[in-house]
Parts: sequence; C-alpha cells; structure tokens
Amino acid sequence: MLQPEILDKEQAIMPIFRLAFRPFFLLPTLLSIVAVVVWITVLNGNLSWKGSLPVNIWHGHEMIFGFAASVAVGFLLSAAQTWTGVRSINGWKLAAVVFFWLTARVALFSPSASVLVFGMVCEGIWWLLSISYLAYMVIKSNNHRNLIFIPLLSIIMMLDLGTLLLALMGNPGLSSHLSYGAVFMMTFVITVVGGRVIPFFTTRALNLPAIKGNLLLERLIALMLGMSFISFIANYYFSISYLLSVLLIVTGCLQLMRMYNWQSVKTAKAPLLWSLHLSYLNMGIGFIAMGLSYFTNIISFSSSIHIITVGTIGTMILGMMSRVSLGHTGRLLQVNRWIGFSFVLLLIAMLFRVLLPLINWLMQGYILAAISWVLGFSIFIFYYAPILMRARADGRSG
Repeated sequence: MLQPEILDKEQAIMPIFRLAFRPFFLLPTLLSIVAVVVWITVLNGNLSWKGSLPVNIWHGHEMIFGFAASVAVGFLLSAAQTWTGVRSINGWKLAAVVFFWLTARVALFSPSASVLVFGMVCEGIWWLLSISYLAYMVIKSNNHRNLIFIPLLSIIMMLDLGTLLLALMGNPGLSSHLSYGAVFMMTFVITVVGGRVIPFFTTRALNLPAIKGNLLLERLIALMLGMSFISFIANYYFSISYLLSVLLIVTGCLQLMRMYNWQSVKTAKAPLLWSLHLSYLNMGIGFIAMGLSYFTNIISFSSSIHIITVGTIGTMILGMMSRVSLGHTGRLLQVNRWIGFSFVLLLIAMLFRVLLPLINWLMQGYILAAISWVLGFSIFIFYYAPILMRARADGRSG
C-alpha cells in the first residue's frame, strides 16, 4: 500500500492519468464499440472499407489486441502497484504511453500502407513501454509470483506485430491464424488472474471459508494451455488436427474441474461475482467446443472460439472493469441493475453469435451479437466514464 506523501504531487495530475486502468479501461472499450460497428456495417454492405488492412484482419486485431490485450495491460499495471508497493506509471509517462496507443489505432485505420507501418512502430513502442514498466515494478520488488506476466505479454506483443506484418506482406491467412493464437494467450492470462481473484472475491464477498487451489491441477492446466497454443500454431503448417482437438477438449475439461470448489451457485445474487464465474465457465465450454469443431460440422471453429472471445474475454473484461473501477477509485463495490444488465447483454451476444449460425441465421447472428455487444459496453461507458475521469472518492492516490 502506497503512503500518502505522494498525494500533493498527484493533485497536479489529471485524474485520467493517475493510474493505467483509467485510460486503458475507457479508451479500449470505446474502440471495441467502434470496431464492432464498423465491422458489422462493412459486412452488411452499408459501408465501403478503405483501410490498407483487410477488414476482417483489422476487426480481429483491434478486438484482440487493441481492446482485450490493452485492457489487460491497464489492469496489470494498476494491480502491480498493489502487489509490489511500487508506484505504477502515471502522469506524463502514462500520457505518453496512451499517445502511442492512440496513434497506433488511428494509423491502423488508414488506407495508406506507409501510415500502417508507422502504426506498427507505435504499437511496438506502446508494448515495449508497458511491458518494461511492469517488469521494472515486479523485479524491483522481488515479486517473483507475478513474473509470469512478462513472458505472457511479450508473446502477445509478438503475435500482435506478427499479425500486422503478415497482413502487410499479403499473407492474411497466417495473419488471422496468429490473431487466433493470441486468443489462446489471453486465456492464459485469464487463467492466472481469474484463478487468483475469482475465488478470493467470492469468499470475501460471501463470507465463505478460503478456497484452496489444487496446485497439481493448476500446473496441468498451464501445461495443457501451452501445448494447445503450440499445437494450434503448428497446425497451420502440419496436419495435427486430431492431437490439437484432444488437447483442446482436455484443457476445457480441466478448466471446468478447477471451478468445482469455487461456490459458483452462491454468487447468483451478486452480478460482480456471477459475471466472473460465468465467464470462466465459458472458457471451459469454449475449449471443448473448439476441440469438437475438428470432429463435427455442427459447430464451426469460428463460432466456438467466439464462446471464448465474447463469453469469456468480453464478459470477464466487463466484470473486472466494473469491479476494479469502483475499488480503485475508493467506491463501494455495488452496481445498479443496468450494469447487471450489461453482463447479461454480453452473454446474449455470445449466444446470438454461436447459436444462430447453427440454424443458418448467420448474418442475423452477427448483427444481433453486435447490437448486444455495443449496448453492453455503452452502458459501461455511460456509468463509468465519469468515475474513471474523476479523482478517487476517498482522496487517496490512484
């Protein structure tokens, strides 16, 4: 916990730049709304796409890297301050990081290939600054437990830049494949963070006995996630679909086993809890569905991975942002019915995207899922933008 002596200096800093979660919850959420609206409008034939990236590559890139990975970075840079006791990036340094992130977003939208290259450079600088500062905090405090996030984020960074470079070189197939690979790495981050905070939040809020994790099971999940990621990347070059499908199904089953003692049923009346539990549940289901997609035509790989991208990553992000934004600004961990409804909208978006294509309502599924996503995150923006742009309610740092 930081001491109050830095408060005088902090008064001169705009609240939005006092801690990384503030800009990197707000701006990527806005980006996700724009990316979904543009994507569905182009897909529906109502907008002509002029970008130098293929529209599907741009949409996937901005949703996975521009949105999901950026929120994860904002969370980790903020949480690391609590973990390490080292002041996280703030003020003009944080503003500079935000500048590179924003510049990359604008450049990647451009029809000019040279501007796209400039955007890639800015994207790389954003990653290097973010990861370096997180590494500095963790290493300075000898916080070895959280060193795992440095290689995880570094791999996501390489997948990000590789996705852009391959698209620029005219290889959209491999570019798209790498972006899907980044989804696997995001599930790794969620597995680590979610496995720590979901049981903790649950026992603390419901006054339950501490939930102890199974170390052997957690190591096995980590191993299977790593093998699934490597096998998925390799499957682009070698035909190992059978091995990959088995790894995915086993990984999903292990994720569901991990939740066995998490007391999920008891969270039904607490939106800030059940949203996290349900999103983690979707991860297990999503891995199983992806594995089955290699055996059957009933569900496609694209639909099954959206169980994870929408039902796990999207819902987990919305739930964590809603909670962290309150806790890190000195407010009570209570949400109104509209925020609870936003969680429901994300789950509805997943169901539309996954189930409607099964009855050949492909475009209807896309459109209804997009509408649900936009409405869900618009509710978050409406209620949380004022919180994220104001100083803490309790007058403390952050």
